[in-house]
Amino acid sequence: MTPSSPRAATRAPNHAQYDEALRRGILDEATRRLRDAAPESLGLRPLAASQGTSTTAIYTMFGGKAGLLAAVAHEADRQLAAALRESLRHGSVEGDMRSLCRAYRRWALENEGLYGLVVGEPVRSPRARVAGNADGPVDALWREPLLEVVDAAVDEGVFRSVDVHETATTIWASLHGVVSLELSVWRSSPSAEQYFETQLAAILRSWAAGSAGGAVGFGAYAGATGTGGVAR
Repeated sequence: MTPSSPRAATRAPNHAQYDEALRRGILDEATRRLRDAAPESLGLRPLAASQGTSTTAIYTMFGGKAGLLAAVAHEADRQLAAALRESLRHGSVEGDMRSLCRAYRRWALENEGLYGLVVGEPVRSPRARVAGNADGPVDALWREPLLEVVDAAVDEGVFRSVDVHETATTIWASLHGVVSLELSVWRSSPSAEQYFETQLAAILRSWAAGSAGGAVGFGAYAGATGTGGVAR
C-alpha cells in the first residue's frame, strides 16, 4: 500500500500519537454524550470516529469501556463538586446548606446520565483504583463540600453535636432519595420543586440544635415552607 492510497491516508494514528490532547478529547466527548444518556448507550466506535481515531486508542489509554466510564465518572464527580462549591456564597451556614442542597438537585436534573455514574454503583477498572486499596473506588470529591458545611453547622451550634460523617451521609441519603424520585417519577410534575423544598426543610429541621422543633434558623425555614407532601 502506497502512502498516497485512500486507506493509508485515513489510517488511525499509531500508539506514539495517542497523546493527552486525544485522551482529553475522547473523555470530553464521552462526558458530553453521557450527560443525558445511560452508560450502555455509549458506542466506542462512533466515539473514536468523532475524534479521528480508532477504538484501539480507547483501549490503549483507558483500558476499554469500563475504564472510560470510570474516567467519565471521575470527571462528573469533579463537575458536581465544583457546582456545590460554587453554591457556597452566603454569609451564614444555614444559607450555605440550603444552597448546596439545591445545587445538588439542579446539577442532577441537568446531568441525569452523569448523576447516575457519580452516585450509582461505582465503576470499577484497573485505572480507577485508589493507591494501596486495590478493591475500592476513588473517594468522591463532591462529598467534601457537604462535609465541610455540616462540620461548620455543628461547630457553630446550628446542628446538634453529632458525628459529621454520619450526618452528612444521612443528609445525602435523603437528598438522593427525593432527587431520584423526581428523576424517575415527578419529572413532569409541577409540584416537584415543592416536594424537594418540603423534604429539604424536614432534613434540616431534623438535625437542628435545640428542641425537637429545631433551632431558629432551620426551624423557622421549615415552618415557612410547610411539612406536608413528602415523608420525613
